[in-house]
Amino acid sequence: MWDWASRPLRLLQRMREQIDMIPLHFKLRRLRWIILPAIFLLAILYQLTLGALISPLPTHLHWWAELLVSSVLGSLLAWLGISWIAAAAGRQAEAEAQLRAAYQELEASHQKLLALQELGQRVANARDRQAVLELAARAPLQLAGANASTVVSFDEQNNRLTLDMAWGLSDAYLRALRARIEAGIAAERCRSCATLKTGLSGDCPLFDGLQSVARAEGIGSLFCLPIVSEQERISVVSAYFPSADGPPEDQIRLLNILGRVIAAALESLRTRERQIATLHALDQAAQIDPATTPVGQAIEDLATQVLDIAVAGWEAQAGGLFLYDEARGAWNCHAQHGLGESPQDARYRFALELASQAYERAAPVILVDLQQDAGHKLRSAAAAPLSTEGNTLGAIFLGASRRRAINQRHAELLATMAHQIALAIRNAQLYQCVNQMAVLEERYRLAREIHDGLAQTLAYLNMQTERLEGLIADQQAEAATRALAEIRQSIRGAYVDAREAIDGLRLSVEEPHQLAARLQDYVADYSQQSGLEVRFVAQPENLTAEPTTALQLLRIAQEALTNVRKHARAQHVDVRLVASAKELELTILDDGDGFPAALQADRPHRGYGLTIMRERAESLGGTLSVATGPGQGTCITAVIPLGDR
Repeated sequence: MWDWASRPLRLLQRMREQIDMIPLHFKLRRLRWIILPAIFLLAILYQLTLGALISPLPTHLHWWAELLVSSVLGSLLAWLGISWIAAAAGRQAEAEAQLRAAYQELEASHQKLLALQELGQRVANARDRQAVLELAARAPLQLAGANASTVVSFDEQNNRLTLDMAWGLSDAYLRALRARIEAGIAAERCRSCATLKTGLSGDCPLFDGLQSVARAEGIGSLFCLPIVSEQERISVVSAYFPSADGPPEDQIRLLNILGRVIAAALESLRTRERQIATLHALDQAAQIDPATTPVGQAIEDLATQVLDIAVAGWEAQAGGLFLYDEARGAWNCHAQHGLGESPQDARYRFALELASQAYERAAPVILVDLQQDAGHKLRSAAAAPLSTEGNTLGAIFLGASRRRAINQRHAELLATMAHQIALAIRNAQLYQCVNQMAVLEERYRLAREIHDGLAQTLAYLNMQTERLEGLIADQQAEAATRALAEIRQSIRGAYVDAREAIDGLRLSVEEPHQLAARLQDYVADYSQQSGLEVRFVAQPENLTAEPTTALQLLRIAQEALTNVRKHARAQHVDVRLVASAKELELTILDDGDGFPAALQADRPHRGYGLTIMRERAESLGGTLSVATGPGQGTCITAVIPLGDR
């Protein structure tokens, strides 16, 4: 999709060749076809004129007359010739300068197109929402020369704006902006805004009350790039410019192109996250207590619940869960949504037919473009077999009224979902009510920490000890001493990683509702182990929270502080925990390097950590924002709404 960005290169190369050839054309072609014939013509005219002027004079005056005429006429002709050559050279130089300016302008446009292509590819390849938000925040600085930028999304539940990402803003401006947003800006105001570009004197709510801070920061205008999904704005990228006019039209066009790519990437990630969330919700729904629910009723309840989850996850308009009774050779519909009141309805018959095909093939059947005039009124549909342990129990059907709403890319997810449902149905009477999702989450966290920390350190130590053996064998005492120092440092790092993993497990079981006390203890241990100066403030000092809320905030703090130790190269860290009547705010601020200006090879680990932190905050109905920039440190803020305290 980005091939068009490289097409101007050939034109640039041709223009460069033509510019380089201009002096040669001027010297050869003009000299050969214009100047030399003109000289011959002038010589002929000169001889004729001279003969006509001196022939009437006496012979002894011919020499003096010829000298006089040659001096006057030669000087005049030389002056005319030189003037003509100078004018031609001036025109040629002007044309050359114009061509070079056009080339430079086109080359600059080409560089912007290449930058747009690179950003677009990164956005399209991003694996999580955090990476897309970071690229969206970088875009105005790279493509349009903005001073700073923010990414603001719409909080549908509270009808207000939420700050997701800030890039390049100073601490003073960021505090003022966050206070302005927290004071309340109606989401509908930005959702319906048609101006999109304003100066300090405008009535933009993102500038209202911030004019003095903006002037001090050298900000003269604000341009908003709306991110649109399905003809509805889902977020806004706000770019801050030094001039009052904002970016020129060509840069706005580049930003708009990238905005569409960002919107498509966010929608793709949103669909994937929604479908993965469906799988997690199905896993939770499958937890049945056989002591309180009869097996038969449990299966019916499970079928209804998982079908509702699947229909919502795929945004389907119809769905059905069918089990095949081999003893009777008949199909039973245990749950249905939008299939009609009777098995004779066209939509019900179509769903059962597709379910039968999936059952017979033991593989998903997906139809992406159904006829619009079909009796069932569905445009895309799929059925996946409910298979587990080599047995196929039935099939699940999903149908949508939009073309390609369900497509081949969903085959693997559909198969996974169907397998999970089949497993739940097969083992419904054996399930116990356990918090399986929390256990899996902690296992994933511990496995990731062991893999990224201890496992890699042990592998490194193994290589270093082998190297040390060789140095000792070669009697290289000085090199062996340096190797021992490196091994000792790696062991200290492994010890810190192990202590963090142990502390993380301890946070889960030791009075997690005592949020301020547990966090203070962890911060103290962290400061001692890492050697960083960490200041902790809690308001109130004995702050408590619901165990689930407290545990997730402790995990966010642990992940953020681990990132500071491993990546930030900071000297000081501030951890603030503040509770109000309506919300709980956790802030981790460091004075480190901040995020780099360009993505680096180690960024996936930190991006994964940020994604986990954002998911933890959102699981509590809250938000997480990241403010950073090269050399500006990083500020992570999690805001969690509270019920009645």
